[in-house]
Amino acid sequence: MGLPPLPCCVAAPPPDLLPPFPGVSDEGLAFLRDLRVHNDREWFKPRKATYDDELLAPLRMLVADLSRRLPEAGLPLSADPRKGVFRIYRDTRFRKDKTPYKTHIAASLGRNGDKKAPGVLYVHIEPGGSLVGGGFWQPESALLRRWRERMVAEPQAFLDMVEAVRASGLRFQATGTNLLKRMPRGFESFADSPVAEFLKWKAGFVAFRDDVPDAAVRSPAFTDLTVETAEALRPLLEYGWRIVDGH
Repeated sequence: MGLPPLPCCVAAPPPDLLPPFPGVSDEGLAFLRDLRVHNDREWFKPRKATYDDELLAPLRMLVADLSRRLPEAGLPLSADPRKGVFRIYRDTRFRKDKTPYKTHIAASLGRNGDKKAPGVLYVHIEPGGSLVGGGFWQPESALLRRWRERMVAEPQAFLDMVEAVRASGLRFQATGTNLLKRMPRGFESFADSPVAEFLKWKAGFVAFRDDVPDAAVRSPAFTDLTVETAEALRPLLEYGWRIVDGH
């Protein structure tokens, strides 16, 4: 059965008119590599200008670029360039690892400019470990239940979405920490369903392009790659947004 069209979504106000994304410089990537070795305030503070100029500023430009281009492509994903970028400072209050800084930079663009709204595009830049992807990570329990109910009611529609995402070259799979050992409560009778394995996913549904080389993030064309990835995510995002909207 075909899915109904999504209602028209109004994009967030256009971002600040920042210059186009120039790519992350060699100096910026070297900064992140060095930060892995020197993850302390004494090393970081005198070099903060390098972080600001070579990493933070380009990432904000990327967010601005994407916030202009994605709504034009019919994907209501955007962010304020100042707020869409995650802080480099780690929250160490409840962690054994007290190193103060993340060794990557990242940004998130959400539906109509709200990065906390379900269904996001996520960009992660890290030497040797960059990725682009998104979806519905750690949805609220009520949304996860509605998602499971939709899956068992219309299993083929869900499987068609999964096939479309994977056919675009994205990795759509659960990690060990994202899997229940048993069927979730209330869904025990669906152990033989075609979607049984997906019912055990507990941290949400996300897909990634995780083979992004350093050369890609150094290039202005990384914007194009990110837009292409968002298009590949479209079946997953629109499937989830219909559930969020009650369609």
